[in-house]
Amino acid sequence: MPAMRAINVLAGSLLAAACAHAGGVALPMVPAVAQADREGGWASDRVLVKLARGAAAWRERDGSIAVRGADGAPDAALAAAMRELGVANATRASSVGAQDAARAAAIGIDRWFELSLPRGSDAPAAVARLAALPTVEVAELVGIGGIAADAPAPTDPGYPLQWGLENTGQSVNGVAGNAGSDVRARAAWHLTTGSPDTIIAVLDSGVGAHADFAARMLPGWNVPAGNADTGDQCSSHGTHCAGIALARGNDGSGTAGMDWNAKLLPVTVLSGCTGFTVWLADGLIWASDRGAHVMNLSLQYSVETQYLRDAVAYAIGGGALVVAASGNTGTSGVAVPARWPEVIAVGSIDAFDSPAGNTAVGPQVDMAAPGVAIYSCVGTSQSDFRSGTSMAAPHVAGTLALMRAVAPGAAPAQLEEALRLACVDVSNAGFDDRTGWGRIDAGAAVRRARTLMGLGDIDRDGEVGGFDLGLLLGAWGTGGYDCLADLDDDGTVGGLDLGILLGNWGGAN
Repeated sequence: MPAMRAINVLAGSLLAAACAHAGGVALPMVPAVAQADREGGWASDRVLVKLARGAAAWRERDGSIAVRGADGAPDAALAAAMRELGVANATRASSVGAQDAARAAAIGIDRWFELSLPRGSDAPAAVARLAALPTVEVAELVGIGGIAADAPAPTDPGYPLQWGLENTGQSVNGVAGNAGSDVRARAAWHLTTGSPDTIIAVLDSGVGAHADFAARMLPGWNVPAGNADTGDQCSSHGTHCAGIALARGNDGSGTAGMDWNAKLLPVTVLSGCTGFTVWLADGLIWASDRGAHVMNLSLQYSVETQYLRDAVAYAIGGGALVVAASGNTGTSGVAVPARWPEVIAVGSIDAFDSPAGNTAVGPQVDMAAPGVAIYSCVGTSQSDFRSGTSMAAPHVAGTLALMRAVAPGAAPAQLEEALRLACVDVSNAGFDDRTGWGRIDAGAAVRRARTLMGLGDIDRDGEVGGFDLGLLLGAWGTGGYDCLADLDDDGTVGGLDLGILLGNWGGAN
């Protein structure tokens, strides 16, 4: 009891909240956490077991449960354990079967059985008892989950036109897409809207001082001119890309970008709308030396040069994630520098999850993002539609910035891998030459990134401890934006989140 009292005193002394919300919240006492038969927990009336190869379980006509061991003989120990646990039935876990029987057998899907228990049973204890038996290869709980929480829709008037962030099937430019064919931005914003500690460099035709991000622009550099004039020189191309990545959201004006808080480092590498590879190379070196964490290259070149590739290596060696448009080259192949494996190559898809007609094709494409009829910033306060892989790439750059906000200590390679694993398969099944590993899912990617720091590490210092507890208790009962304390993703900070945090107490990377 003294330890719990100390925890409550510590929590009560911390005032920072882990979610954006209105009004004050009284800090509760630490409640008991009941995770059985609740979303985010497990079922009390069933467990799963994967039996050893050759073993089986079934229900006899008299209602008894029979068990055969791997040697074909009755397994008295497992049968006795089932009787003592009150197992009323044993059935194949899969209710749908598997068409590829050989593949299912190789994995062992056909050896999974569901054991029914009396409701209210101590399922974790039953799992421990079963797992100790020789015939049982794996015993586990049956988890209970639900939809991952989304933040509210932002108040930006242009947001309903941004199907790439949220596709409800709305009509945009006369085209009604497929609901859900989007990057799930709101699911990401529930956990974070970004961090001012992250710098996104946009290497382009320059970037205009648009109202949606001007306050977060850092002094940039114009490589061709050799000066600090980074105004947009090509019909707001760089401005449009920057808006996709980091226009301020939920501010009642303009549009919403992926990351609302990251800083923008503008780097002009074109003169007008064209430029030399050496200018891009020098821009990469310059941005790396100024601490850019993510670099967006909505550019395409056809000639490979070692100087440019060395500059890419310099940027990556400095800790940057380099994202590039795969190119609007269609079947002609992936453009430079996206074609290089060290660069994240992004193809373009439309509101139906179909690859855009001109998106580059090739095995170098890593993933895809919305790139058709994308509504974003132009000029200093306006918005307009643009299409191309140039628009797809900054969706990825902004997502990586959000991931870095929840996992600032993660290595760039870890973030890239988490982003890839979170992709949703579209187009052809599996990896394909037009969409790579699939459409990015920002919500799933940010959740994956959060686990890199340790689930419960709300203050992102690499350890789950008292400050994290204080942040969680300060956010009790809330949801909305920037809610890292919602550890079970149910939309509200409560007892299950507390249980997860305490279960990971002292954990560190």
